[in-house]
Amino acid sequence: MKRLYIILAMFAAVLSTAVCGAQSTQADIQRLWDEANQAYMTADYAAAIRAYNAILDAGHSSHKLYYNLGNAYFKEGQMGRAILFYNRALLLRPSDADTKHNLAIAMGYVKDKIDPLPEMAVKRWGRAVRSSMGSNGWAVASLVLLVLALAATLVYLLSERLSRRKAGFYTGLFTLALLLFAVGFSVAERYEILHSSYAIVMTTAVPVKSSPDGASKDIFILHEGTKVNITSSLGEWYEIETANGHKGWIIATAIEIIR
Repeated sequence: MKRLYIILAMFAAVLSTAVCGAQSTQADIQRLWDEANQAYMTADYAAAIRAYNAILDAGHSSHKLYYNLGNAYFKEGQMGRAILFYNRALLLRPSDADTKHNLAIAMGYVKDKIDPLPEMAVKRWGRAVRSSMGSNGWAVASLVLLVLALAATLVYLLSERLSRRKAGFYTGLFTLALLLFAVGFSVAERYEILHSSYAIVMTTAVPVKSSPDGASKDIFILHEGTKVNITSSLGEWYEIETANGHKGWIIATAIEIIR
């Protein structure tokens, strides 16, 4: 029995230490958050960036943190990093109007004006609908639709009147179809967050090569803030594709992946 008391006491001590450590860490994060916001309000954008990045380095991230970092980098004139963090914020909250607005403004400073390839209206509409709520939003919608589908099933199974049974049956089928769409959208959005292959050019200007070799021919030049899609990699090189379909190889240190 004495040994059991000792083990319980040790467990309680470890748990207490963990709780105190978590509380201390949370207090530190809140302090950094307050410092960053205060620095931003007083136009000390460099200090705000340092504090926001310290929160990121501690393993914390959120739409608001990415959005604020984007704003701070924008104020500092670092358009590449501003666009990077606006895009990261949109991965977490795709329908946020403020983030979209600020990203559009920042994109206006990008030197490369690339017209994207035409896209089928149905595909464009589907992507717009899918991104309107984000992964978490569609997950919540899925749970609501599941409850409705189960309720309709109960009405179908338990009702004695034929009209109610028909209503329950068809309502269940309809909500089940919507549920499948919602689950599909949620999974697709989550996959895009975890496996996004898009990146932002971070350097003022970088040559895009014909092959993964510094001595190869320059095909074209990209500038800070341009968004590219990574299609493959080889050593310290990425093969990228621009929105208008142009491809080439770029040194990995010149870009940063949005994910």
